[in-house]
Amino acid sequence: MTIENAELAKISLNSYVTMKITFANMLADLCERVPGGDVDIVTAAIGLDKRIGQKYLTGALGYGGPCFPRDNLAFDYFARSVGTKAELAQTVDRLNRVLPEAVLARLGVTVAPGETVAVLGLGYKPQSHITEASQGLMLARVLARQGARVIAHDPLLEKFAANELNDDNIVLKSLNDCLQEASTVVIANPDPAYASLEASDFAITNGPVTVVDCWRMLAPKLSQHPKIVYSPIGRSRK
Repeated sequence: MTIENAELAKISLNSYVTMKITFANMLADLCERVPGGDVDIVTAAIGLDKRIGQKYLTGALGYGGPCFPRDNLAFDYFARSVGTKAELAQTVDRLNRVLPEAVLARLGVTVAPGETVAVLGLGYKPQSHITEASQGLMLARVLARQGARVIAHDPLLEKFAANELNDDNIVLKSLNDCLQEASTVVIANPDPAYASLEASDFAITNGPVTVVDCWRMLAPKLSQHPKIVYSPIGRSRK
């Protein structure tokens, strides 16, 4: 193992994993457009093949953090530096960057000017205070640009993210305040704190509440509730 081979192995490994994540997210989009489509059923089936496996095959939001996005760009840069192309890495990076806005569009999430929208989960993964390339943070920024009053919660980010969020007019709140103030709630991160939520935790006494569940954690509790418009990623909208 030379230094060159070791570095190429490192960045290509992460690039391959992000490709797998992006493939699952593409399947989620397809399943939403097919009668009876369910990304969890599809990925569970193909994950049984030992050549593929279940890890990193959950159709939802994309990847973030300090490593995965960096190594995709590094893989692309290295390929160009030696006179070739890494077009697959380029495509994966592009698709991941536009995914938050694309998800809101395909789920039909629209906000009136000044409408309060809560985004739950701003770390790039559960139980992390790191917001670098976080899909939840990108979602919050997209909603703010669309004119929403965006409030947000993350179990570890009250102190770490306050300054960064204020630049985008995104205000950190307690979980209870987020749920009681928002007419639309986006669950962007599969943190255990959100898996335990019940229908009664949302502001349903004020009228219907839209819940965008990017990880389908609350489907058994919310999908049939008369005062909740439950909108999961990766399940048929036909």
